[in-house]
Amino acid sequence: MSTIKVLGAAALGMMTCAAHAQSSVTLYGIIDTGIRYTNNGHGSVTTMNTNGWLSSSRVGFTGQEDLGAGWKAIFQLETGFNVSNGALDNTTGLLFNRMAYVGFKSPYGTLTLGRQWNLAHDIIYDFDPFFLQYPSIVPLTPALDGVHFSNDAKYKGEFGPFRFSMENSFGGVAGNFSDGSARGVGMRYKSGFIELGGVYIHKRTLVGTNYVPDNYYALGTRLVFGSLMLSGGYMNENQDGIAGSNPVRTENYWVGATYDITAFTRIGAGVYETSLPNTDGKRDIGIVSVTYSLSKRTRLYVETDFTRYRGSYATNTTLNPQKAQRQIAGTIGIDHSF
Repeated sequence: MSTIKVLGAAALGMMTCAAHAQSSVTLYGIIDTGIRYTNNGHGSVTTMNTNGWLSSSRVGFTGQEDLGAGWKAIFQLETGFNVSNGALDNTTGLLFNRMAYVGFKSPYGTLTLGRQWNLAHDIIYDFDPFFLQYPSIVPLTPALDGVHFSNDAKYKGEFGPFRFSMENSFGGVAGNFSDGSARGVGMRYKSGFIELGGVYIHKRTLVGTNYVPDNYYALGTRLVFGSLMLSGGYMNENQDGIAGSNPVRTENYWVGATYDITAFTRIGAGVYETSLPNTDGKRDIGIVSVTYSLSKRTRLYVETDFTRYRGSYATNTTLNPQKAQRQIAGTIGIDHSF
């Protein structure tokens, strides 16, 4: 059955259920595309082949049913796609690769079960100057310890200026509860112009035929002064090695700012460094962006970015196939939400 037929059947089924149970169902999405030029000294490329430059293109459904006494049943289903060719934006054929969960929202917090953003995404989202936009350009999204977790049970609760969260992603490995699993805790504090947060996640990751420990933590902050926002943070991930392989340690540092010139125009800039201490590799990325809102749902954007590679980032063909020392690029596009 084609993806369109499956989505259509899902939409019809959910609307039928909504009418019967008096619950609300919302169809939403983002369509983002543009043209990107890159040049790394070994040649230039101009392409539109992406699932979105500013935002990842997606379509999804959210729903809720009021159960009374402040309790609600909630769900979300979301899939990503490539605007340039209409294909799903993943190579595994997952229909709802971005979100597929159900749960409860109550005065005591929110509990969700299924495939969903992990806590690293939830916490660091607030501390990236672009709120994790430009996901294929800015290095934070791929560094978020997996971004999505399947088989995940997640709790989030708001208590005054604090938000606490925890999750457990079940590994599903027979005979071993820990292998393939992930467990995390996170906290955010927000009061007035300042926001602080941190997250820790422990995983058992498959390397070859063995599962090894993987420890990830991140810290971030954001300061807001009217139309000016300053933000920055730090990530550290350590994956143990096995016989014949070395441990892998990855660090990310970033700082940036955005300023709303008018109610329609925002400028932003950020600097990001990815460091591989065990192999003396570094990748530095600087980006400058301007977005202009034609309406509440449609934005135009333009950005330019510069990347410098050093150490193993310049010599390892897995990290840098052409062994480029630097890259300059620019993108112009349109982003529409519905």
